[in-house]
Amino acid sequence: ERRRKSSRTSNSQSAEQVQGCIKAEKDDAHGTVEVQLERRRRSSRNSNSQSAEQVQGCIKAEKDDAHGTVEVQLVWQHESAPARRAIGSRGSSLGSGLERIRSAATVTLDNKGVAEKTEKRRCWTFLNSLVMNPGSNKRVAFEVFGLLLILYDLVWWPAQVFGFASKPFTRAILWLSSAFWACDLIVSFFVGFTIIDQGLIEMRVSKIARHYARTWLPVDLSLVLLDWTLNALVLLSHHEVADFGGGTYLEKAQLLRLLRLLRLFKASGFISALFDRIQSETTRILVRVLKLLVFIMLINHLIACSWYEIGINDMEREDTWVKANDLKEKGAVYAYTTALHWSIIQFVPASMEVVPVNELERSFTIVVIMSAMVIFSSFISTITNAMNQLRNLNSERNAELVKLRRFFSEKRVSASLVARISSCIHQATKLTSSRVHGEDISILELLPASLKCDLAEEVYAPTLCAHPLLLTWAEYYPMESKRLFVAARSFSLGAKHELFHAGQVAENMYFLSSGQMVYVRDDRELPHERPAFVSPGQWLAEPAMWIKWKHVGQSSSTENCELVLLPCDSAARILSRSNASSYAGARRYAQTFAAYFAKQPDRLSDVWPDMDVIGAMVSTAFIKEEREMLRQEAASTTNSTTGIAFRRRRTPSFNFAPDTILEEHHHKTLTALHERVRKYSADGQNRKDTLGIGSSDSGSSDDSVVPAVVAISPVVAQNSASPLFAIVLPGIASASQNLAQGSK
Repeated sequence: ERRRKSSRTSNSQSAEQVQGCIKAEKDDAHGTVEVQLERRRRSSRNSNSQSAEQVQGCIKAEKDDAHGTVEVQLVWQHESAPARRAIGSRGSSLGSGLERIRSAATVTLDNKGVAEKTEKRRCWTFLNSLVMNPGSNKRVAFEVFGLLLILYDLVWWPAQVFGFASKPFTRAILWLSSAFWACDLIVSFFVGFTIIDQGLIEMRVSKIARHYARTWLPVDLSLVLLDWTLNALVLLSHHEVADFGGGTYLEKAQLLRLLRLLRLFKASGFISALFDRIQSETTRILVRVLKLLVFIMLINHLIACSWYEIGINDMEREDTWVKANDLKEKGAVYAYTTALHWSIIQFVPASMEVVPVNELERSFTIVVIMSAMVIFSSFISTITNAMNQLRNLNSERNAELVKLRRFFSEKRVSASLVARISSCIHQATKLTSSRVHGEDISILELLPASLKCDLAEEVYAPTLCAHPLLLTWAEYYPMESKRLFVAARSFSLGAKHELFHAGQVAENMYFLSSGQMVYVRDDRELPHERPAFVSPGQWLAEPAMWIKWKHVGQSSSTENCELVLLPCDSAARILSRSNASSYAGARRYAQTFAAYFAKQPDRLSDVWPDMDVIGAMVSTAFIKEEREMLRQEAASTTNSTTGIAFRRRRTPSFNFAPDTILEEHHHKTLTALHERVRKYSADGQNRKDTLGIGSSDSGSSDDSVVPAVVAISPVVAQNSASPLFAIVLPGIASASQNLAQGSK
């Protein structure tokens, strides 16, 4: 009992001692931690105050160096955090790309279906590359030739009732027509079609085939089979392999070729599209009248053939117009011209010696006259409206000329002076006629967004891409460039009109498409500076796009001018959003522009035609983007060639023509990018000398991108005996090394 009590007492004392020690240690540690935290707070405050003073000193020094004249727009200012995130994302994407390649290789080894799906996808890609645009020049020429063959069938086969003999030329046209329509049947699977409600062109082979099968494929296939069947019968009869009733049955069977005229319904859409290509209103009116004349002549041709067929239908009858005029003895040409003459006089108030002599001919004549009343009256009214429309195109100008001639007559102006004044007025009228702008056409608002983008690209791209930066940027970002073209606006400026004046805040950049402008800088230090003339293909107020800017001079037109306006705020947002990274070409160009003119503020003006400096700025701006694209293209080519090499070993029976084409395309792309990067790097010293500032691409040389190309290029020529990871890992390793060097 005593031992138990003493043990309990000692245990409680030991526990109290242990708790006291732990508490003392906690107090000491807490005090130590508080002291350390306090020291860290003080050092952090001191470092922050020193950093703030250094930053303010740097900003003040930069402002002093720039003399307060060059300040980059907020959208172009460098953001370090997003740049670091972009670099980190590129590194993570490269790592994830390596994992995807390894996982894809493993899946391909285990599952052959993945390779087959990839192969099908590549085959569809290859087929889609063969699709023609329905509005391309090649397709239009193909359709025009087909339209000529349809017109030939429309004229030749009905005229066979007159007994025209077959000649080598007609036989050659027969076989050429059959071969053409057979080729057209196949080519139709590779011609895109327009989705009218969306304004888009479908260029996928699967969609084109489905659309063609639902529309014209049954008709085209039936006509082609019928055509070649008749050709086979002609060959059998010509070589006396088979007898078709002395040729009478075969001649009647040839009239089945008239079913080719069903293609006229298909050609009507093409004729409308071809007519829409004509832009001149005068030409459109004349073409419309010509089309009516051709239509009337074709109608008369068919009526003449039908009229002769009625006359020879029953050869036993003596009361026919053919026998009454003894046409059988006068030849086929005379018979055709007589029938055509009779057909034409049914449309006009005229007469001739040919008249119907039996009840069938009389009934046919009545039907033709009733139809001619409607057709010819519509024809006359259409031509009259066309002539009135043609006359009204220049009604206002004609009214002014009438007043002018009346003035000359009343004032008795001499004839020589009238001739001089008239010629001068005609020339001045051509010069003063202003163009129509898209903003003036309200019906264009009904177009879908895709068609608006395509229209703006064709209208404004030739003018805006005169600037080297916009031309290069549009090559990098073709989809974003369409948004830039949509933001542009065109307008006219009369002679002696002012565009902007000195001291005005610049909000737009101007591109001159026609005419001539003069710019006079308002500079007190250089009062006798010569004015600068701006010609088509040049621009004004470029600094407003990159820096905060006020016009330092006055610009006005010397003659009637057409300009394209590019709003700086909208354009800067589009240019900056295309690539938000720090190496984006537009951002680097803005920073290079500001740095260059911060050193030479006296050269900064609204008109600045030094193309050497602009070219150096563009090269400086896009060299890093070229290198980044080269790395990405090298990595993507490595991924694609790995799968191709594996499938070649696993499935040797497949046709790899699409893969070969894709390999060649990637190889050409890599070579082109490599050459451009090499050129940019070789011109590095010239850029430094031209710009007079430090190169923004220092720290990276052309050699840093060579291993990627060297590692990828042999893959194209790699044979099937190469191991899988011998293809994958060297390219990835070199790409990782290049990315690490570029990040530094």
